[in-house]
Amino acid sequence: PRPRPPPADTRGDLDSVIHLAKALLGDTKAFLGGVKSRFPAEGEHKLDSLPVLAMSALELPNIQASALGGRLGSDLLRYQRLLEWLRGGGGALRGLEPDLGALRSGGERLRGRLEHLMSRLSLPRPAAPRGGAVPVSPPPVSPWGAVRGGDAVTRGLHLYLDWAARGLVLLRNRL
Repeated sequence: PRPRPPPADTRGDLDSVIHLAKALLGDTKAFLGGVKSRFPAEGEHKLDSLPVLAMSALELPNIQASALGGRLGSDLLRYQRLLEWLRGGGGALRGLEPDLGALRSGGERLRGRLEHLMSRLSLPRPAAPRGGAVPVSPPPVSPWGAVRGGDAVTRGLHLYLDWAARGLVLLRNRL
């Protein structure tokens, strides 16, 4: 019988997840800058189908790994579906499809690494997204509706990734 290899350090896996979250955070910021320069409209747009942060910044230091991982995994899946919805959303965002695809694939990589980390920590896998599935084939929207939807989704994703990166750093500091 061969000796077992020493257990790998989960901090390295967590650092990888943090790095991916921060990189995706930077990508969403760059995408928002591109949308704003291309469609210079003021105001904030909202979508009811976005995941909602149910935790304040003051509660973040008390978050548990199982709660953070499960919530992050399921909400990332919802954002991936929303980004896919935007990619098929119409002519107004047609020139931004490669960037939307890059955001979606970045979210997919982050979700995959997060699932790997959760299995290494023996934590439960993320549940299915709350609030129902987002349609893969979007209903027809006006060009302005597509721009507003793109703004709302990427702003929501940016805020969510900022929250997630902070939570992951706090979790890493506890390990």
